[in-house]
Amino acid sequence: MTIFLGILSFFLILAVLVLVHEAGHFGAAKLFGVRVEEFGIGFPPRVKTWRRRGTLYSLNAIPLGGFVRMLGENGDDSEPSAFGAHPPWQRFIILAAGPVMNIALAFAIFFFVFTLGSPRTLSVVTSVAPGSPAHAAKLLPGDRITAVDSRSVHWADELVTMTNQHLGQDVQLRVVRRGHLFSATLFARPADRRPTDQGPLGIGVSQTAIVSYSPTESAGRAASSVWAMVAGLPAFIRSIGQHGGAQVTGPIGIAHITTQTVQQEPQEGPGVLLYLMALLSVNLGVLNLFPIPALDGGRLVFVLISWIRRRNLDPQLEGVIHLVGMALLLLLILVVSYQDIARWAGGGSF
Repeated sequence: MTIFLGILSFFLILAVLVLVHEAGHFGAAKLFGVRVEEFGIGFPPRVKTWRRRGTLYSLNAIPLGGFVRMLGENGDDSEPSAFGAHPPWQRFIILAAGPVMNIALAFAIFFFVFTLGSPRTLSVVTSVAPGSPAHAAKLLPGDRITAVDSRSVHWADELVTMTNQHLGQDVQLRVVRRGHLFSATLFARPADRRPTDQGPLGIGVSQTAIVSYSPTESAGRAASSVWAMVAGLPAFIRSIGQHGGAQVTGPIGIAHITTQTVQQEPQEGPGVLLYLMALLSVNLGVLNLFPIPALDGGRLVFVLISWIRRRNLDPQLEGVIHLVGMALLLLLILVVSYQDIARWAGGGSF
């Protein structure tokens, strides 16, 4: 039953993310008077269609994306309502509107979660790894860490941030145990001097509390969370290059992760599933801005080139380039999906 709910949740989340993304393109195109020939959820073959105000709306059989098909989207400008006939700045806004909507959705999700209340992990020790700095300092489960080098902490993320600032150095912790306060000095091990399943100090923290914030503070925290996700993508991409793409997860892997998240929801609340949705939304928005043919970023590059040249590129050439880009992206999805299946069959983690 959990697997079914996980798969269902995956497709529902994907449908929402795609709908929001394409609605951004659609709304901006309509705003500037560009004719939208089709608004599709999923990829053909078509399952159901209906037409309204000159636009064909379609539900398609392959539920792994969506599209907005505009008249003259490859730069054709033979008609006033064609995409290519509009000024470059308008085309730029239309193309960027999809990714911007995904990032805005992530912000809205975080704002909602922070305002209504979300689980946050306390800086309370719940486990101590044998042979770790925490074990040598005789820390025990139940100890509450209240400061790192005289800087107060209350939450696990604060503890992690401050500890990571002192990797390879000694850090002094202020600890409360059964109402008694004491200090402990621990060595914050860098990554190459500790087991892969342990942190710098060798402690586990899993005790959570439900925390809610004012609308103003929720907005600030939502913006910080979205920015942290965006800023973390370059490091993730570098790690892909270093590990030959082994860390890339495709649709099957994401569905598996969603299933695991659904399993955690009874213990940690719906916030963990909403966090995953926000993370996927940010990734969809930012990755679509990459200058790759067939993606929004690739089309933005062509708009910028035509802006500089003061005339559009050859529509047929641009169409061929985007077609080749789409074919390569579909091939990449197949390769990554094969890796997901092989990893799953081999008992590996995603």
